[in-house]
Amino acid sequence: MKLNKKGQSVVETALVLPIILLLLLGMFEISRIFGSYLLITYVSRESARMAAVGRTDNAIIENVHKKSTLLKVENIQIIISPAQSSRRTGDDISVSIKYKIPIYAPIIQNILPNPLNLEAKTVMRIE
Repeated sequence: MKLNKKGQSVVETALVLPIILLLLLGMFEISRIFGSYLLITYVSRESARMAAVGRTDNAIIENVHKKSTLLKVENIQIIISPAQSSRRTGDDISVSIKYKIPIYAPIIQNILPNPLNLEAKTVMRIE
């Protein structure tokens, strides 16, 4: 006697497919978040180095926007402290970059805050 097993495979697929999709969307979102964090960390370090060797705030901000082409410029906040006029050799300078990354996956939007706030801060000594 030969049984038709098409119904069984459809039910199994219907049970497993949402879990597989959730895992794939989760991997996608985590990789986007981690990639964005690595990028703002890199740009923060590079910008702090530029500030430490005497570059202007405008040059630093321009460099951040130039290097962050994968990110939405309107979601980037750049904080350079102290101000350019009060920098002295031997003092510390900090460059902080804050980025609000939107979450696109529907289920993950309910788990994580949307948009997710990322921040990278680098402190260097002025040369």
